[in-house]
Amino acid sequence: MDRLWLYMLCYNEELMLPFTLDYYSRFAARIFVWDNMSTDSSVDICRCYPNVTVERFNTRGLFNDRIMQRIKNSAWKKARGKARYVGVIDTDEIVFHKDGLDSLLDQAYEANAAIVKQPVAYTVYSANVTRPADDFTLSPDNTSILCGPSGGKVSIFSPELREINYKPGAHRFRPKGRNLSEFVGGLWFHYSHVLGAEVMAKKYEDRWERLSYQNKRHNWGRHYALKYDELVAQMSEGTTRLSDIL
Repeated sequence: MDRLWLYMLCYNEELMLPFTLDYYSRFAARIFVWDNMSTDSSVDICRCYPNVTVERFNTRGLFNDRIMQRIKNSAWKKARGKARYVGVIDTDEIVFHKDGLDSLLDQAYEANAAIVKQPVAYTVYSANVTRPADDFTLSPDNTSILCGPSGGKVSIFSPELREINYKPGAHRFRPKGRNLSEFVGGLWFHYSHVLGAEVMAKKYEDRWERLSYQNKRHNWGRHYALKYDELVAQMSEGTTRLSDIL
C-alpha cells in the first residue's frame, strides 16, 4: 500500500506548480491535479511528472467554491485500500516536517491516526513584497521569503474515513468514520503571496471578477476584493524569516 496519494486543485498556476509538484513528488506515489480549464501551461507542466494524473473540470469560467468543495469531498475516496493517507490541497499549500513528510506520515500511521494536523500555520510572502521571491524552496538558508501567521487547514487524512465534509474554502471540516483520532505534527505553509503583491493583485482581481453567484450570495472569497496597496500592507506586517522558522 502506498504511503500517500495527493489531490490538488489548479487554475492557471504555471508559476507555482513546478515548486509544489517537485516538493510533493518526493513523498506522494500518485498526484491527481484537478484542473479548472487552465489557459496557461499548467497542464503541460503536470504532464512532465510521471506520477501526476490530470483531471479536468469546467465551471464555465466562474470561480465556484461549491464545485471545488464537491471535488475535495469526494475525489480522494478512490484511494481507499490503495494509500494509507491522502492529501487534499490547493496548488500553493505545503505540509512540512523537518524529517520529511514520510516521517510524519509513518509516525501518524504507527499511532493509528486518521487525521494528521499541523499545530502551526504560516502564510508565505516575498521578502520584497512588490516582486516574486527569488527562491521558493523550503531551506534554512532561504532569505528571499518571509512568513506571517495563518489559520491553516487539515489537509492530510486517512481515505478510510467515511466523509471529510469540508466546508467551502476547506478551512472547516466535519469528518465521519469509525476512527477519528488525530496526530499532531509538522507545519502548514500557504505560499499564496510568494509571487509578490503585483502578481497577487492581478490574480485577486481575476478571481473577484469570476466569482460565481453562489460565492457572492454566501460571501465566499470576499478576500479577493483586496487591492494592490492592501496586499502590500498585509504582506508587510508581522513577518518572520522562513529560515528562523525552520
